[in-house]
Amino acid sequence: MNLLILSHKPPYPIIDGGCHAMDRFVRDLLKTFPAAKIHYICIATQKHRFQVDEIPTDLVDRITFSSVEISTRINPWTAFIHVLKNRSYHIRRFKKSVILDKIIAITKKENLDYIFFESIFCGAYIDHIVSLSKAKLILRAHNVEHLIWKNLASNSKNPLKRWYLSHLSRTLRSFELDFISKNDHVFSIAPSDNHYFKSHGVKQTNYIPVSMQGKKSKELKSNAICFLGAYNWMPNKEGLLWFYNDVFPALLKKHPALTFNIAGSFSEEIKGLGNKKQIVLHGFVPSSKAFIANHGIFVAPILSGSGIKMKVLEAMSLGVPCVLSKHAAEGLDLPELIPVCNNNEDFITQVSLLLQNEDLAQKVGEEGLNYIKDNYASGLVSKKIKDILTKA
Repeated sequence: MNLLILSHKPPYPIIDGGCHAMDRFVRDLLKTFPAAKIHYICIATQKHRFQVDEIPTDLVDRITFSSVEISTRINPWTAFIHVLKNRSYHIRRFKKSVILDKIIAITKKENLDYIFFESIFCGAYIDHIVSLSKAKLILRAHNVEHLIWKNLASNSKNPLKRWYLSHLSRTLRSFELDFISKNDHVFSIAPSDNHYFKSHGVKQTNYIPVSMQGKKSKELKSNAICFLGAYNWMPNKEGLLWFYNDVFPALLKKHPALTFNIAGSFSEEIKGLGNKKQIVLHGFVPSSKAFIANHGIFVAPILSGSGIKMKVLEAMSLGVPCVLSKHAAEGLDLPELIPVCNNNEDFITQVSLLLQNEDLAQKVGEEGLNYIKDNYASGLVSKKIKDILTKA
């Protein structure tokens, strides 16, 4: 089995949920096809540098990693031209001749069986790839990309910004659905996204969850809540600021000793919270699991976006009680005990209940852990991959 994976950013170091999902996928592929020869081309940008020493030691000899460094900085003039032409500027920023050269070199050298796209942003090269290789093409959809921008537009109070975000969503939707139609398979990591694609005529889509290892963490820290994410991703920043402004002040009134711990990459985007009362900014942490396990109840106040939220799966896999927004819980068929909130009042009520009742918090954490063990085991994911690819 000869495989190529194309990704729009390096999987290592694992700085966000997307990287975590990418790491789990290569491990699931190796579990499914232990003798597979895997090539991995990733696009490195000013925000996501490729660091060869961050590749896990157990993968160094099993996967051939290479990267292409480009700039995806926004050029206002080019963005304006794409508005006039009604084309996706998102995709254009990832289309560079140096990347195509790397793809051409590998497809000419290797007789590939499958080529995987990690997200749609490598989709700019699909027409070239079709002409270069007879490999089966598979999109691994982390979310329905254009829906993220549609939700962001809906939540924006600035009319001009709302118009531009709506334009980005429309052009991205056009590209996304066209790109999907050119793939032999789509692996959706969220059942809700899988349903969306099917409802839009995509017959070759399958739900393939991200595998997750469940392991109970130590005793829950009292009077503490936490959140972790990458703050260059707009839904994380949007949700966190909403929670700070609309939820946290009311929680502090009820629980004066409460501490809100915030961690994640690109924390300079939220540095203004660093001098706020009982807010602790931890910045980038080397282990997301260690942070989540040691800083109380996990809150996920995501207001926009689509797809599975890796941070939520990770928190549940540790047995940490979670309080989720509707968007954070999207794609998860959760047990009723795990609280899902529709507004700020719901968040205030549900977080308060868990802060006041340790037994309830323990039960919520156990429900989440059991849910992960039952639905996201690596063996289950590996079997799904094998069943689809061996029948292709």
